[in-house]
Amino acid sequence: MAEDGDAVALAGVRTTIGVVPMGDVGEVAVRIVAAHLQTVLGLPADVLERRPLGEASYVPDRRQHDAAKLIALLNACSAPWPHFKILAVVSVDLGVPILRFVFGEAQMGGRCAVVSGYRLRRNEDGTDAGLELYYERLAKVALHEAGHTLSLFHCEDPRCLMHFAASTKHLDRIRLFFCPRCAFLLKETLKHLGLSGRP
Repeated sequence: MAEDGDAVALAGVRTTIGVVPMGDVGEVAVRIVAAHLQTVLGLPADVLERRPLGEASYVPDRRQHDAAKLIALLNACSAPWPHFKILAVVSVDLGVPILRFVFGEAQMGGRCAVVSGYRLRRNEDGTDAGLELYYERLAKVALHEAGHTLSLFHCEDPRCLMHFAASTKHLDRIRLFFCPRCAFLLKETLKHLGLSGRP
C-alpha cells in the first residue's frame, strides 16, 4: 500500500507518469514504454524532454551506471516536474552493489524508476533478439519498475509482470499483464490515491 503522504502530495500534481529519455536511448523505445504504461496501468503517460545522462552515476571499475545513484539524480532534477511518477529510459548498462547487473530499478512506493535496454537486445546465447522482442522486454521491465513505485513487491507467479526476472530467458516467460493478485493490489493502491487505473 502507498504511504498516506503520497495521497496528500497528489493535491497539486498531475496524475500522469512522466517518461524521460536519458542519454542516447532511441525515441521509438521511449514512446513504446509510454504507450504500454498508459495501456496496462490505465494512467496517462507523457514523453518528456530528453536529458543528459552525465557521469555522476558512472562506476568506472564496473563500466556501469549505478542505478540507485541514477534514481537519486532523477529525484533531484525532477522535483519541480508536475508528474505523479517519473520513469527514465536509458541505453547504458545498469548495476547495483549487490547484483552484477539490473534491467531496471525503482524506489518502492517512491516517485522515480529507471529502466535500461542495454541487455535486452541480445538473447542468452548471444544472438540478436530483434526489435519486436527488444521492445516487448523493455515494456515488461518498465511496467515492473512502475509497479514497484506503486508499492507492488515481487510476485511468486512466474508469468506475472511483478515476478523477478534474473535473465532475458526469465523475462520472456513473463506476460504483459499482472496476475489477479497483483492487479487487485495495484487497483487498491490507485484507489487509495484517488486514481482509477486499469489493472
